[in-house]
Amino acid sequence: MSTRARSIRVEDILPKGWAELFDRNSPRVGIGYDIATTTKGKSNPSAITVTQQGGNTYYARLLLRFKAGDPEIPWLLLNLIVEGLRSRDLRARKLCIDATNERYFAVQTRAKFAGKLPVELVVASENTDYRGETMSMKDYLANLLINTMDDGYYALPPERWVERDYRQTVRDRGSFFSDVLDDGGHADCHRSGELALHALIAAGGPATAAAVATGRYGAPARGPARKLNNKFAHKFGRRGGSRRAI
Repeated sequence: MSTRARSIRVEDILPKGWAELFDRNSPRVGIGYDIATTTKGKSNPSAITVTQQGGNTYYARLLLRFKAGDPEIPWLLLNLIVEGLRSRDLRARKLCIDATNERYFAVQTRAKFAGKLPVELVVASENTDYRGETMSMKDYLANLLINTMDDGYYALPPERWVERDYRQTVRDRGSFFSDVLDDGGHADCHRSGELALHALIAAGGPATAAAVATGRYGAPARGPARKLNNKFAHKFGRRGGSRRAI
């Protein structure tokens, strides 16, 4: 019996009505993308997480895990996400991409989306300083997410596969490791969640500028000079005079 591969549209990968989950009144949104470009049985899936900050809490509003050999598929997904957020009058603060093992594809993705939102490439093996302590970006990002969860400020959807993915990450002697599941899962949503949270907390974001008045140069006159009577002038042999108000 022959079987035919079922094809689906990229739009159908996203849950219906996903954009409606985002609160228009909470403009801080971050996107994390954990790259994987192979599709074999034990290969890691790609993962995208879109997190929105509401008050002191971070909500993982959208989580995707998929395998795609065609680079256009994740680009189309990211573009749909950016456009979907725009339909809610929202713009992601930053897109953070794991560029540790897929540097070339990460650079291509940054170039493709640079005109739409700020993009940061994150290399897990590079070091960073946090509160006077030097650690790898891998350990920093894992600590950032796990500590936020432990403090009760990170909300996840109550799905079994999400719980399984997040529970893969374990701490061992100050660093973090993950086992590989039968489907190749390697805490991929945990990684993209770390990147999305980093996109919200790290320095940087969309540049904004507004004109402000810094002086009176070129400003219209404020009217005639006002008389300021100095009632103590007679004590110093002076007459009451006038000055222009400033």
